[in-house]
Amino acid sequence: MNRDNWENRVISGASWDWKDQILSGRCIDNDGTWFGISKGGRVAFLVNTSLLLDRVEANSGSELYPVRFLEGNMSLDQFANELRLHEKQSNVRHVYSLIVADITSGSMVHIRKPLENESDVMIETVSYGVHTLSPYKGLDSTECPRDSRLRGLFSQQLIVDWGNVQALGEIAGNTEGGRDAVFLETMDEYPSGNLGRLRYGTTSTTALSVRRTEVMVFERYKVSGGWKDHGFAFDIE
Repeated sequence: MNRDNWENRVISGASWDWKDQILSGRCIDNDGTWFGISKGGRVAFLVNTSLLLDRVEANSGSELYPVRFLEGNMSLDQFANELRLHEKQSNVRHVYSLIVADITSGSMVHIRKPLENESDVMIETVSYGVHTLSPYKGLDSTECPRDSRLRGLFSQQLIVDWGNVQALGEIAGNTEGGRDAVFLETMDEYPSGNLGRLRYGTTSTTALSVRRTEVMVFERYKVSGGWKDHGFAFDIE
């Protein structure tokens, strides 16, 4: 998973929470996250379009939903339906796709809110296989060139040979396609305020590997103009 955002957005590298139970990177503006995993086997990862406009609010936003799932104990269906009710009652202006999964039960659910000004939320079970997730069109989109390029770079053999970190790095760092590249690096006019032209692009790459109860997380993230790598290994409790 590659995360893209404006360079003024401060995102921390992955670390354990104060209870030593949830591993995630956080946005300092709202303490939300785009990816997290708990030692209990709960996993959540998010893509949204609010990052394009740098629309991040202190006490709300789709980046808080993964945290809510990881800290709770509801089933996938219960969480998805509660989130659907929340969106209907609050009528918040978010567009996102959120994957929540339970490693211990081998189940995964896709929660998608496709329209900013409508509260409808789509819920679907994710089947076994190779999938991609788009901030614009949800699960397995073929409409956006970037999504099609990412899907083409994956193969079933890569999933079988998941230990091939070099191959994963080549996918995550692929710069073919300009603005539709998997790894995005561009300068653009900031959407609001007086910040002028800023870097917008990939600021972190996260790879998650699970074999039975053994978990490995690898992250490469941009910090102070350079890149830092670190990894975590632990067992599902």
